[in-house]
Amino acid sequence: MRQRCLLELPPWPVAPRPFPEEAMGSWLGRVAARYRMGVGELSDEYGLELNTKAARAGWLALPAVQEATLAHLARLARIDEGRLQEIQTPNDVPVTRCVQLYCAHCLFVNPIDVAAPRWKRAWLDTEIPTCEVHGTPLAAIPSSALRRCRNFDQVLRVVGRLEFERARDHRNDLH
Repeated sequence: MRQRCLLELPPWPVAPRPFPEEAMGSWLGRVAARYRMGVGELSDEYGLELNTKAARAGWLALPAVQEATLAHLARLARIDEGRLQEIQTPNDVPVTRCVQLYCAHCLFVNPIDVAAPRWKRAWLDTEIPTCEVHGTPLAAIPSSALRRCRNFDQVLRVVGRLEFERARDHRNDLH
């Protein structure tokens, strides 16, 4: 009965397209933000079997999604399932990391769509300490700070505040 009800749910009226280098959690966080809800609420509302609590960073470092859920997401977003398969989190990504790495410039300035920041899948890899675009060291943010965020808009606010504080501290150090 529940399965039938889920299949009867209409596709989302609007769903942002995933970017090729984006992490699955980032895309889901952007979808949830579009509807002003948390990723957990999105998962519950649409019967998505997402393991949002598996990683210390929560939904942002979401482990690989099961095939049935991937198919359900593709139908809801009206996109090709293969496109979602491409943004799956690699199986070897450690879920117990205390910090998550990112490049602030790449996060906030998406060259494909400047109005759509995204979290890159490459940042989930602990073996990549520098930005592949800028060659600068990746910044770190505690996983616990990200775990408290309900959707991607909140991630951007938290990271934005952190970057503002780092810039202020850097200016103070120069004086």
